[in-house]
Amino acid sequence: MKAAAARRLEVAAVEADVRAVIASEGLEAVTNPLEALALLATESLAMKAALAARVNALQEISTTSKLGVESLKVEVGLYERALERTAKFLDLLAKSNFEERRLRIDEQTAGMFVAVMKNVLNRLDLTPAQQILVGTVVPEELRALDA
Repeated sequence: MKAAAARRLEVAAVEADVRAVIASEGLEAVTNPLEALALLATESLAMKAALAARVNALQEISTTSKLGVESLKVEVGLYERALERTAKFLDLLAKSNFEERRLRIDEQTAGMFVAVMKNVLNRLDLTPAQQILVGTVVPEELRALDA
């Protein structure tokens, strides 16, 4: 009973501290829920990996209390929760067609970039030789960005 009460107090103290930190920061609204979900999935994967390392470093996965009650070590429980949480985030991403949507957004962005470049080049009133050079220089620069 005392251990459970101490644990609840510890959790309450951490939650209060986190709420205070959040309250002091200027938070921005979520503008892209899928991107926010992807970030949560990434963070969850990192937490899972860190906890897996802790579990793998354990000599034993359980402990016995003074009363003779055997229980899993805290790291094991946290790792199991991290596995479940990560699976949920990844499932949500898969169901949302995240990659397909990201690809569509990338294609739209590329289309806007091409339209802007065409408008800029048209306004510059380039000579025929310069227009030909654009066809060489722009792809080279884009490939350089990719490298």
